[in-house]
Amino acid sequence: MKRPALSIALALGATLVMTVTAAASSIYTDSIHGTELPNATPTEGQFVGEATGGLAGAWYIDVTHQVLPNNTSAAAITGGRFRLNTVVNYVPEEILGSFTPWHGYVKQIDGFGGCTNQHYQVHGELRDVGVDWGTGSGTFDAKLTHYRVNIWWVGCVVYSASVSGTVSLNF
Repeated sequence: MKRPALSIALALGATLVMTVTAAASSIYTDSIHGTELPNATPTEGQFVGEATGGLAGAWYIDVTHQVLPNNTSAAAITGGRFRLNTVVNYVPEEILGSFTPWHGYVKQIDGFGGCTNQHYQVHGELRDVGVDWGTGSGTFDAKLTHYRVNIWWVGCVVYSASVSGTVSLNF
């Protein structure tokens, strides 16, 4: 009689521990909108904007990648950082994470000819996600638009850039 009671008690205890552990981790998916900062290089882009959803607030990313080819081939994301200033459980928090190298890409999807706007697909996997860093994960998925104009004495010039999409965080 004692062994079945002990087995049941251990099973209930393990279930309780798993439930508490599962409850400690949450998945948040927010819409993001923003702009690319003007200091972009052929291998790095910095973006800022607003997130709306479960973790509404201001976000910033600095993403590094291979040189973008002028075709539909993808350039691998080689690193970078993610930051979201938000409120968690009524407390202002900074959610931080890193782009996982070689687990994401930037890919031009149109705007190859003439001086039309260019659109890029951006997908990156995030690691070390959490309040002031952590062990969580996530994804960053967005469409980047380069707005271009032809200036007769200069040529085709990017004068602005916007980004919109989603960020999903699990921590």
